[in-house]
Amino acid sequence: MAHRDRVQSPADVNVVVDLDSRHGQFLYGFVRRLGLSHEQADDAVQDVLIRLWTELGRGTHIESPKAWAYRSIYRLAMDQHRLRRRLSTLAELLDRRDAATQDRDASDRVAVWAEVDELPMRQRQILYLRYRADLSFVEIGQALGITASAARSHSAQAMTTLRGRLASPKAGE
Repeated sequence: MAHRDRVQSPADVNVVVDLDSRHGQFLYGFVRRLGLSHEQADDAVQDVLIRLWTELGRGTHIESPKAWAYRSIYRLAMDQHRLRRRLSTLAELLDRRDAATQDRDASDRVAVWAEVDELPMRQRQILYLRYRADLSFVEIGQALGITASAARSHSAQAMTTLRGRLASPKAGE
């Protein structure tokens, strides 16, 4: 078993449990949008939580565990892509059969997120982190290894593109 520099404190436990309960599903959703399968996404979320637990146990100060977790899970996903070169699985994320049975608002959300899936990868990532995971632009920058200003800029570009795409077919309404 690996050597620990200090014993896990109750505060460490609380950080990991809180992150999992409040953001575990969003971490899962983010990594799924990055193209990992269901099983790979489950493993990645668990791996990130274990890594967080380990780092805290070592006494590492982590200013924003949420941003740290998103950055770590992002890196895991990119490692997975480098190994397998399977970037085409994003289209399989939406279950179109279920979308047809949902109410109009849910159908609109599916349509919007389907359009998001067509954006360049960096813009997809930023919109998901901003509007699904509720991260600030500073946290998004930390998670993706870019500046908050770059995250804000990518978001603005993505929103402009989405407005144009979503407005054109509905011009007659």
